Amino acid sequence: MNNIEHSTRVRLLETAVEMLDELDEKDVSASEILRRTGIARGSLYHFWDSIGDLVAEAYIVRYSRYVAKSGAVISELLEKSNSKDELLAGLKAVTELTQDPKRARNRYERARILGMAEKHDKFRADLAKVQGELTDEFTKQFTLAQDRGWFNKNFDPRVAAVFIQAYTLGKIVDDVVDSQMNPTAWNDLIEQIALKVFAAPD
Repeated sequence: MNNIEHSTRVRLLETAVEMLDELDEKDVSASEILRRTGIARGSLYHFWDSIGDLVAEAYIVRYSRYVAKSGAVISELLEKSNSKDELLAGLKAVTELTQDPKRARNRYERARILGMAEKHDKFRADLAKVQGELTDEFTKQFTLAQDRGWFNKNFDPRVAAVFIQAYTLGKIVDDVVDSQMNPTAWNDLIEQIALKVFAAPD
């Protein structure tokens, strides 16, 4: 692929990624993407067999950006922390951010993307690579905290890496109901788990 082809492909893909911020998936049409980019229809179908394939890749891009951001937050926190207490305080702030009821839309999209993997092998393989990178990053950070003596070593760091992602994503079961739980009480429970299960004893 030459530079011009690469640039064209990136423009089409980025436009689809951006459109998913403002439109439902069903409204992300080939005609609208081409209108916004001014690119010829033939170019779109040169890179993707269908608009569905383009939208699927756009979802992977969106998910990968979430992964990169999430991994960077924890990595930076560990880098800046000089003690267990500093790390736990930082994790509390991260919890308040990730569990915020205002982030429900993000949780819905993640759930939708993960659900798309069930019946689409190529999409599942692409998503598995991206998701695996996030789990690997969290596993590395948990291991580092254990090595520093800040987290106890009575749990498998990879299991913990999956667990913290699962309870964040799982909050969607509360997002969907009208009578929601107290978000502060939810965050307090997570903090108790962190103190009793993850944190090394003083």
